[in-house]
Amino acid sequence: MTNNYESKNLLKIINKIDPSNKMAILIGSGFAENIFKDSLIFKRENFGNDFQTISKTKSEFFFKELKKNKILHPTVSNSKPKNGKWLIKGYRSFGGEKVKFLKKSKIFKKSYFQKFIKGEPISVQFFVKNNKVNILSICDQIKTDSEKGCFLEKSLITKKVTKEFFNKIFLLTLKISRIFSLNGINSLDLIEKNQKLFLLEVNPRPGLSCRIINLIGKKFAKTLVQPNEYFYYSSTIIYAKKKIFIDKNKYFFLKKISLSNVFSELPSYGDMIKVDEPLCLLHLKSKSKKFLKKKIEEKESEFLEKIENI
Repeated sequence: MTNNYESKNLLKIINKIDPSNKMAILIGSGFAENIFKDSLIFKRENFGNDFQTISKTKSEFFFKELKKNKILHPTVSNSKPKNGKWLIKGYRSFGGEKVKFLKKSKIFKKSYFQKFIKGEPISVQFFVKNNKVNILSICDQIKTDSEKGCFLEKSLITKKVTKEFFNKIFLLTLKISRIFSLNGINSLDLIEKNQKLFLLEVNPRPGLSCRIINLIGKKFAKTLVQPNEYFYYSSTIIYAKKKIFIDKNKYFFLKKISLSNVFSELPSYGDMIKVDEPLCLLHLKSKSKKFLKKKIEEKESEFLEKIENI
C-alpha cells in the first residue's frame, strides 16, 4: 500500500479527476480501509457504503454489535492475553495484511487480539439494496504466509454448497446487513468449524471476488439445483517474490498478456513492485477443484519466472 492510497492523497487524485463532484463513486478494497474522512464520498453519488458504515465495521463498535446481536464470532480482546493461541489484527487490515500470530508479532497501534480458531475459511459475497440481500458467490479462501501477515489472501475458489448451507449463509448475511445498514457489494469472512459459522470480518466494499461475481452471474443459483453443470472459478493474487521494476521489456510482456482474460490488474510502465506486494490477478476455471488448484500454482510459477527474467 503506497502513500497515494492514503485518505488525503486519494482525495487530491479524485478531485483532480472530478472537480465538480459529478461522477458516481464506488470504493474498493485497500481504499475503503484508508479513508478517515467523509469528504471523499460525501458530495458524490455513492454506489457503496457511506463513511460512517465503513468506520463502524472497522472499529471496536463492530464487535460490540456482534455480541449484542448474539452473532457467533471468535473471542476478541483489547488487552494482551496471557495464554492460549491468539492473533493480533489491525482494525483496518485487509486481504490478510497485519494479521499475525501474537507470539510472532510485536503489538502495533489500532490493533486487537482475536482467539485463533482452526477451521475452514470461507468468503461470502453479497449485494444489498433497500434492505434486500442477494448472495453473489460463496468461496473457499486460500491463504499464504508472508512478512505482511500469516493469513495473506491468495485465492478465492467458488464453493459447492447445499441448499441448507446456502440458507444458513443467507440468514446470517441478512442479519448482518440490517445490523450495519449495509449497501452495495460487501463480503463476509467466516470460519466453519464443527458445522458452526464464526464471523471474522465484514468487508463493506468490493474486493478480490469481482471477476468471479461477473463470470458466474446468475449461474450461482443454478448450480444449487444442477451441480453437474458446475465450474469452479478462481481469482488469485500473484505476489512479487523479489523486487521488480517494470521496464520496457517487462511492460511489452504485460501488454501482450493483458489481451487475455486470464490476467488483470497488471502493473504499468515505471512501477516498482516490492517483495510481497501484488503483481497482478490470475483468473481461471475448471470442473475439477483439484486440477484448478494445480493449474493456479503452474500459472503463477510460469508468470513469475517470465516477469523476473525478462
